[in-house]
Amino acid sequence: MQNNRENNSCQNGRINAFTQVNQMLREGRKGRFGGEEVRVVDSMIDIIYPPVPFPSNRIFKALGEMKIREMVEHHHALLLKTKIGKLFPANSEALKMAIDKSADFFVEALGGGEVFTSVHGEPHLRMRHFKVPIDENDREIWLAMYKKTLKETGFPQEHLEEFWNWIEPLSIRMINRRTNMDAIKRHPWSEIKHDFSLSHT
Repeated sequence: MQNNRENNSCQNGRINAFTQVNQMLREGRKGRFGGEEVRVVDSMIDIIYPPVPFPSNRIFKALGEMKIREMVEHHHALLLKTKIGKLFPANSEALKMAIDKSADFFVEALGGGEVFTSVHGEPHLRMRHFKVPIDENDREIWLAMYKKTLKETGFPQEHLEEFWNWIEPLSIRMINRRTNMDAIKRHPWSEIKHDFSLSHT
């Protein structure tokens, strides 16, 4: 019966849902299977996802496909130098395929036509990344490297807020492992825009 199946989405011994803590305390280390009574595992909600405002096509019109692809490549080059660089394929051909796939997603999301979904289907970021463990700290690095990328690639200042308001909540949807019960840290534009020296906003 499906409602008696345990959701072992994070089989690494770490907390993977807020409700799991109470259940662990309640049940202790007693036998998990084959008991005399039906055993129901609590439903688990590990992340409440904020809305994701996908940007208009103004960014695509300003940058064009090649600039977007260069931005994604730059971001990956930075990521490879961090501790999460090990999450990417070691094989150069496989790495290029992964970067190209990510670039396809960004091109389409920013208004460049169905270059991703026509080949790969719907994004489903958390599900697609599930084989690669990504926790809250990994997401922080990913986002920090995007902020660095936007600075170093000369991203148009007039479109920074719209882009950031998209990738900041979007990045939460890549988290597929929880290490604590804290709410996911948010980085709203109002708190990071000073990093771009925007005197007119």
